[in-house]
Amino acid sequence: MKYSKDVGINWHLRFRLIIQELTEELELTQIHLNIAERKLKKYEDDNIRATRKGKKKKIEKNRG
Repeated sequence: MKYSKDVGINWHLRFRLIIQELTEELELTQIHLNIAERKLKKYEDDNIRATRKGKKKKIEKNRG
């Protein structure tokens, strides 16, 4: 273990340090995932995506 020499026999502190490290890693991974999901959503917009027959959807503007 990484903290066995630094902390000594205090197992509770050792586990808290490991949990803190893993929590920080999880937060960074979630941030990267959110960024990737936003980029994917941007490119999967209905106006860009083709229909099943390969034709693009027509956008009708409201004439008011």
